[in-house]
Amino acid sequence: MAVTSFEVDERTAALIMQLRKTFGVNTNAAVIRKALALANVASQHADSDHTITIAPGGGKPPVKVLLAG
Repeated sequence: MAVTSFEVDERTAALIMQLRKTFGVNTNAAVIRKALALANVASQHADSDHTITIAPGGGKPPVKVLLAG
């Protein structure tokens, strides 16, 4: 298995910690693996304009996310 290391700023570190809770994982590597899997699913289901639409429910309006650029 390849080993990759990189530095993150404070904002990114805080986001990783938040996603640990959201994803229910204990390591930064697990967060990155889950985030990449989610990005892969999103890219496979993107429309021809490279967007996905997230329908949050609960009366909240859908959110359109641009994956490209």
